[in-house]
Amino acid sequence: MKVIKILAEIEKDVVREKHRSGMIRPCGIAVPELIDEDIDEARTIVAQMGIEAWIKAMDEHPDFDIIVGGRSYDPAPFAAFCVWKGFPDLGINYHMGKIMECGGLCASPKSREVLATVRHDSFDITPLDPKSVCTSVSVAAHTLYEKTRPDVLVGPGGTLDLHSTTYEELEDGRSVRVTGAKFIPVKGNEYTIKLEAGKLNGFFSIFMGGFRDTILLSQIDRFLEEMKIYVEQKVDFPFDINIQLFGRDAVMGALEPNASQTGHHELGLLLRARAATQDQATHVCQSARVYCMHAPYPGQKASAGNFAMPCAPLDIPMGPVSEFCMYHLMTVSHPCEHFPILSVVMEGSNTAPQRHSSRVEVQVPVNRRHTQASSNETVTPRVNATTNGGIPSENAKAADTVSVLGKQPPTGHKFLADLANVVRSKNSGPYELTFDVMFPNQQSRDMVKNANILTTESIASLYQVPVSDVIACLWWDPALAFKATIKRSIVNGSFHDGDAHGSAQHMPLMEFPIPIENNEI
Repeated sequence: MKVIKILAEIEKDVVREKHRSGMIRPCGIAVPELIDEDIDEARTIVAQMGIEAWIKAMDEHPDFDIIVGGRSYDPAPFAAFCVWKGFPDLGINYHMGKIMECGGLCASPKSREVLATVRHDSFDITPLDPKSVCTSVSVAAHTLYEKTRPDVLVGPGGTLDLHSTTYEELEDGRSVRVTGAKFIPVKGNEYTIKLEAGKLNGFFSIFMGGFRDTILLSQIDRFLEEMKIYVEQKVDFPFDINIQLFGRDAVMGALEPNASQTGHHELGLLLRARAATQDQATHVCQSARVYCMHAPYPGQKASAGNFAMPCAPLDIPMGPVSEFCMYHLMTVSHPCEHFPILSVVMEGSNTAPQRHSSRVEVQVPVNRRHTQASSNETVTPRVNATTNGGIPSENAKAADTVSVLGKQPPTGHKFLADLANVVRSKNSGPYELTFDVMFPNQQSRDMVKNANILTTESIASLYQVPVSDVIACLWWDPALAFKATIKRSIVNGSFHDGDAHGSAQHMPLMEFPIPIENNEI
């Protein structure tokens, strides 16, 4: 078996020289400038290769069995294979790769895999799960996911422009044909590769538990500030503490619009303590926990203890703190110069476990334009009404006075959650947070779009960020969708981050009231 390896690690000396030459810049406006300490403290630096290194590996070793690639632009392996097989349109290839790298996310319901059939001027997407279908909207919606914006996608060597893309539902009732994507290459001396790296920034330990005493809850902020003062007096080394109060603002932190509300009957506490060593972090954790358990406070009645601790060990060492320190573009003279290719031939008999006659054969669904479906196979037809929580057209009037949020919107308004079938948040890289709102039909989309209320200013107000921190705010009509992206207030995965996935920041949008006319729904 012949295995090809494409390496993607970049030496620090290369990055230092490029940095001194002014050939490294942030990847996006939310990313800070690179500094020397970022390079010095990086554990490993990798670069994101485009299609060129993959094509070179295939050209040099056409008899390969497997290619194991290092860090790559997600669609690059798919697009490179198409080019190698004689399909040169990078717009088609990259757009297909963008969809394929997420598997069946473009199907409804989401499936594990999809099949792409590539032509010189189009490609078809078909889900391999017979219970799933692809629609023009579900496929168009794919480029919303984890992207700053869905219409312009920048990568190694150029930009994928999807403004003229079309999505055609095919006669089999399950497949979609995609055409029109264009790839705009960079000029010859402007090719960049993205550098990514993380660093270690101390060690951390945690404890968790809950407060239930109403007297203490009424003064919890002062109590926790005094806890920090107590710990400072107990230790003689630098440390950092992060506090999350579940039931108030633990999930959204600084973005939480309701943090000032009172009346909580209980609050959960997760405390993270960071210091230079694991033992120091655990010592800080222990001191803070003892205070939470036994410290007095004004009006105290419960003298046996303040804090419910659900599990042991009470203070849990978590290991090193890792943080992003590099997410930058480096200009290179050739797309392949930093990606060495190695060949390994594995000799000998196959030692993998073998399956024999007892194995189950799996049938892959075929195109129903040419072959009848088997009698025992269930195929889900396309439907116009949503199955993802929106208001199906036949039930719209019945649902008119009911909110999925369990409360009444202001008079003459509907919550966005009651008009959309998807409202979600997610990271778009480590420095951005992106939001997608998708609608079940054109009527609902037009109602919200024509209200002209989802704007850069309203997004900034909802999430309590400066207008300058709103990176994208636009409608993506092929997917009946709205997209907004903001700068992350805390870098993804860093010590003070309360939502590393970025997937729980959507509620302010769901609760956003949309003005409606009485006859609109």
